[in-house]
Amino acid sequence: MDYDEFSNDNNPFAGSNHFYSNGISTTTESGEPQDSDTSVACLGVQSMDSQPLVNHTPAQFSDSTIVRITNYEVLRDFKNITTVFYKIEYMSNSVLRRYTDFVFLRSYLTKLFQTKVIPPIPEKHSLGRLIKNPFTYKSDTKIIHRRIRLLQYFLSEVISDPEIRQAEVLVKFLDPSQRSWHQMVKSGHVASLSSKSVLLTSPRNPTIPNPYLVYLPVPPLGLAKKYDSSLNSRIFVPLERKTKLLLQRVQGLEQTSKKLIKDFERDRLTMVELGGFFNIFSILEDQQKPIEEFGNRIDLTFLNIEMLTKSITVKIYEPLIILRLTLVATLHLLHYRKLKELQLSYLQEIIVKKQIRLKSLMERVTSEFKLNQVLQNNLVDSPSLNRAINELKMKKRKRKQLDESSLIIINEQLHKDDDDESFIRDHDNNSTLSKGSQGNWKTAIAGTSSSASSTKLHTRISSSHKSVSKLTPDELGSEISTARLELSEKLTPCFTNLMLDVKFISLEVEKNVNHQLAKVVQKLCDIMSDWQTMVFSEFAHSCLKIWSNDTLS
Repeated sequence: MDYDEFSNDNNPFAGSNHFYSNGISTTTESGEPQDSDTSVACLGVQSMDSQPLVNHTPAQFSDSTIVRITNYEVLRDFKNITTVFYKIEYMSNSVLRRYTDFVFLRSYLTKLFQTKVIPPIPEKHSLGRLIKNPFTYKSDTKIIHRRIRLLQYFLSEVISDPEIRQAEVLVKFLDPSQRSWHQMVKSGHVASLSSKSVLLTSPRNPTIPNPYLVYLPVPPLGLAKKYDSSLNSRIFVPLERKTKLLLQRVQGLEQTSKKLIKDFERDRLTMVELGGFFNIFSILEDQQKPIEEFGNRIDLTFLNIEMLTKSITVKIYEPLIILRLTLVATLHLLHYRKLKELQLSYLQEIIVKKQIRLKSLMERVTSEFKLNQVLQNNLVDSPSLNRAINELKMKKRKRKQLDESSLIIINEQLHKDDDDESFIRDHDNNSTLSKGSQGNWKTAIAGTSSSASSTKLHTRISSSHKSVSKLTPDELGSEISTARLELSEKLTPCFTNLMLDVKFISLEVEKNVNHQLAKVVQKLCDIMSDWQTMVFSEFAHSCLKIWSNDTLS
């Protein structure tokens, strides 16, 4: 039974000037009550639907620089799909933005400010809500009002950060002249940065191109679970443990507050039904006044419970949602820092392997040079050593002949493979297989989709995977030249820059995470204080006043 369905008989304020005289949902456009009757001021919290989640105004900001989400409109977007647009007022201007625009903005800010805990935004619609309300889940006013409050919190937090407030993407997000937001995000460095992984950008200057970023390796993410270092175990593992502990506490409080809301909602429905019975009973009985007074007290109680559930939702439950999402974002930031340190270790291993390979190549060059000098000058007088040298010469000649014969055999085999492929192609043309399956057939048989690529597959053998002793002189010289170039001009400068990035990230993340955890703890204390002084305390006081002997006398 909804409040709007109540008749005047079971509305205790019918005929009065109270703002509930025409039903509980009668409010002005701003969401404030039309009147406040002092005789029933014990009802406590007023309508919470349009109240912001945060009401703080930073001292350094004037009223004109405060960002507010004042309303919403249901319009058609650029895809001609009906969408909820939220009206944002900032600097005496207003702009309409969709929920997905907020999603992109936050995603971009996480890549632009890689060491900060970017404030969270409300989560997407759950699958359960979609199944329960497949046609109206997008227009659910409860979800819309909750999103308004949580998005208001997000905007207030990013605006309060001086560095984020000056970001070009945020300025354009709040600019009313940028009506086509989906076109704006496709232009310039915004699109460039949004398409890149944070592992392939520099946290010091993510929007400025840097040549060393091309050589950054992306380590297998599975290595992050087992990776550890003295820096990580000494500083960041305790931070991660503290964050997870706070997250468990917040999740427990969130579930408790959600259960409280459901329990009070069930009690409210019971009180609504009971109040209706007493109002009917007062009409049937002779002693109407005592029964009607008792029914009115029940009506006041269920209205008070309604205000209590809204107060718990706005002052307890939704702030806990924000804290949970903030702690999850903090864990993501710690994980990202760990990945950057893993990336540095992974690059170091690559450099060490290339240095070892280059050392082996140079040792072979040196040893062969000395051996050739000995062979050319005939400086050895020992008969046994001369015999060994002659045998070595014979082995070299035989290996050269074997390589030439092997090359002939390989060429013949490749020619045969081409003939086999032409036979398969001719056979496929006469078969019932479709052209689409021919590619799959060739891939399954030959490992490629064309004879040309098949030839490349057979003939191309990377010298870097060969044993050093099996390299030809040309391959040896080419690989030495390539390895020296990669180490001196590519990998070593890349390692130096990445090391500076990891140092910068570690210092900033440690500072920002500690600051964020302190804010979370303070916010938890504020929530508990609000519960004691404003939410349950006011509810208990108002209930006592309702059921006192002189309330309705």
